[in-house]
Amino acid sequence: MKPRLHIKASVDGGVGLVRVLLLGVFVSVLVSTSISIAFEFASYLTFALLPEPRRRLLGVWRNPAVIGLAPLAIVVMAATFYGPAAWHDSLHALAGWRRILLLPLAAAVFDDAASKRLVLKTIVVACLLATLASGVIVTSLNLPSWLGRGVVFQNYAVQGVASSIAIIVCIAAIMRPDAFAGDRLLGDRRVMVAASAAMMIDVVFVLTGRSGYLALMVMAVVVVTLLAAGSWRAKAAAGLGVLVCVGLVLVSSAHVRERFEQAVHEIETVDQAPQASSIGYRVVFWRNALRMIRDHPILGVGTGGFQDGYRPYIQGVPGWQGQESGDPHNQFLKITTEQGLIGLLAFLFFIGRVLACPAPTPYRQLAVAALIGLCATSLASSHFSTFPESRILFFWLGAMLAGADVRGQVA
Repeated sequence: MKPRLHIKASVDGGVGLVRVLLLGVFVSVLVSTSISIAFEFASYLTFALLPEPRRRLLGVWRNPAVIGLAPLAIVVMAATFYGPAAWHDSLHALAGWRRILLLPLAAAVFDDAASKRLVLKTIVVACLLATLASGVIVTSLNLPSWLGRGVVFQNYAVQGVASSIAIIVCIAAIMRPDAFAGDRLLGDRRVMVAASAAMMIDVVFVLTGRSGYLALMVMAVVVVTLLAAGSWRAKAAAGLGVLVCVGLVLVSSAHVRERFEQAVHEIETVDQAPQASSIGYRVVFWRNALRMIRDHPILGVGTGGFQDGYRPYIQGVPGWQGQESGDPHNQFLKITTEQGLIGLLAFLFFIGRVLACPAPTPYRQLAVAALIGLCATSLASSHFSTFPESRILFFWLGAMLAGADVRGQVA
């Protein structure tokens, strides 16, 4: 029997307030981390003071995705008690990991069809507005972008990842219209096709972020594969078709070809380059991070200890290759260097619990597609622990998977 969502007739006022605050986190993080943090702490206070949100939060710990967070949280907290970092740095890094709380908070209140649809419409409208503004920035000589070509959100990575999530929402609405019947926005296939096309054009032909290109391809392939009707052979064929189509669109863009050619060149010349580059930095970080893991394999160098642990590996190294860093720009290396193989196993356990978490169609598929997409982009960035995309992801997973309990059922 397929999981179903209850459509509730009324919502407690406290629950409605928390939903607004968490949506505030979700939307504001696209443009300002500071504003997002203000909404975040306001949501904490509301959960603490109001009885119904507090009751829901206490009950959400049966959700498999929330359960999956527990080992990771324990390992991260335990790792603050060892390593070379000062207490201030360790506690600051630990405080940064509070973003994972957005998953249980969202799971506590976005547990019915209407609230989930609200989340989907919010991301689509926000990204569609950004797409329109991006077009104005690029085409108008009087409105140059101060952050990069066509960037409206915090940076091109945030805009590319958020737009990719909005695009797969449109794809889901097109493929499963029965799930959104009666909804004036999501239920209109013509609007969804137009919106997805506009946002795809922005990601591929306007923005210059490689993370956006990768997120778009991976998320689109995953969501189409999971939502396609028929056998797994039919699903695989649908996914392959999307891979080919999106791939052709990407290679048709001069910006995409230029960015990936640049990446290949920076990798090939990393040891001879007189100046630092985005990919060059990453290659050097990855090499030294692997050396750190070799020397501290089990427990790592402690939460917040990457920079202090990294320093001995660059002593005496001249030029930009000898510069310090607080992040290896790879989430899997970041976890393993700071919390060791134990931390990596806890992280993989969380990912596995999310992938196996039950939820109604198409919400589960949207959660899985976003998670796999961010896992792919996290090979070159720390999208779970360091950058703004992490707040988007943890909120998204909580909202999409809300309602599931440990028995594999949906309340």
